[in-house]
Amino acid sequence: MKKLKPILSIVVLSALIAATPVFGQANNGKNNSNNGKQPVKEEKVKEEKVKEEKIKEEKEKNNNGNNGDNDKSNPGKGQDKSWKEAKDLVEAEKDALEVKKDELETQKDELEKQLEEAETNGNKELAEQLKTQISEIEKQRLEIKSEMKNTINLMKEVVKNRYSIEELEELRKISDELKEQNGDIIVIPVENISTNKDIKFDTPPVVKEGRTLIPVRALTQGFGAEVDWNSEEKKVTITKGDKEIVLYLDNKTATVNGEKVELEVPSTAYNNRTYVPLRFIIENLGLEIDYDEDTGLIEIDDKDDKDIDDKDNDDDVDKVEDGDDGKNNVEDTENAEDIKEDDSQE
Repeated sequence: MKKLKPILSIVVLSALIAATPVFGQANNGKNNSNNGKQPVKEEKVKEEKVKEEKIKEEKEKNNNGNNGDNDKSNPGKGQDKSWKEAKDLVEAEKDALEVKKDELETQKDELEKQLEEAETNGNKELAEQLKTQISEIEKQRLEIKSEMKNTINLMKEVVKNRYSIEELEELRKISDELKEQNGDIIVIPVENISTNKDIKFDTPPVVKEGRTLIPVRALTQGFGAEVDWNSEEKKVTITKGDKEIVLYLDNKTATVNGEKVELEVPSTAYNNRTYVPLRFIIENLGLEIDYDEDTGLIEIDDKDDKDIDDKDNDDDVDKVEDGDDGKNNVEDTENAEDIKEDDSQE
C-alpha cells in the first residue's frame, strides 16, 4: 500500500495540472518515445507510464472542453480550486522528498564518521563495508535530488498555468521590451515565483546587480500590506500592521519605522511599475523565502498563514473535499485593474 501512495499522488497531481487552462493547449508534442529498457527500478517505470497516460488523457479532455466562448483569463472558482489543490499536492510531494534527502544526508554524515574511525584503527574490512554503504546512500540521495528537481518543475508548471494564454503572451512581450530597454537586467519568468497567496504579476520580476527586484504592489498587497505612491516625491510607502516601510525611486536609502536602512540596490521603475529589492521586503514584512539554485524557483510564504493552514488541514483531514481559498479570478481581475490604475501615476 505504501508503494501505491506516491503513484496515486502523482496521478492525481498530473490530472489537476492538466485540468488548468494553459496546460491543455501547450506542449502537445510531449515525447513518449522511451520504448527501450531504462536503468531504473521497475516501479519507477510503471509510475512514469501511469503518469504519462493520465496526462495524455486529461490533455485530450481539456482540449475538447476548451472550445467555444470560454473566458481563458477568468477560469472561475472551480478551476481556481483545482489550481490550489494541485499546488498543495506538489508542495506536499516536495516536502516529503526534502525529509528523505535530509535523512539520507544525516545517515551519510554518520557513516563517514564511522569510516574515518575505521581507517584510523586500521579496520580495513569495516572500512570497505562502510564505503559500500556510503556509496549506496549517495546513489539514493542523487535519485531523490533528481525527483525533487522534477517536482519543482511541476510546481513551476502549476504556477504558470495560473495565467491565461493571453496573460502569458503579454508578459512575454513586456519581458522582451524590458530586456531590450535595459541591458543590465535579467528577466525572471513569473512561474519562478511561488507563494502561498493567490498572486499574479502583470509585469515580471527581474535581477539587477545580482539582486532580485520584484513589482512591489502585486506582492505586498497579496500579503495584506497597503501601498501608497507619492508621485511628487517618487516615494513608495508600504504599511502592514505596525510596520511602515518607505522607499524612494533610484535611492539606496529606505526607512523602516523611521529608521534609515541602506539597500544593496535601489528601488526603480520598469514598465510603469515600482520594483523593490525582494529580500529587503521579505525580511521587513516577516515573510519566509526559499531559493532553489538548480531550478531558479523562489518560494515566498507567510509563516503565520502556513501555520493556520496546517491546523485547518489537520482539523479537516477526514473530509472528502477541501474548501476553496476564498478567492476567485474575478477578484484577481478587479485587483489587477486597480493596481494598473494606481501604478499609472508612477
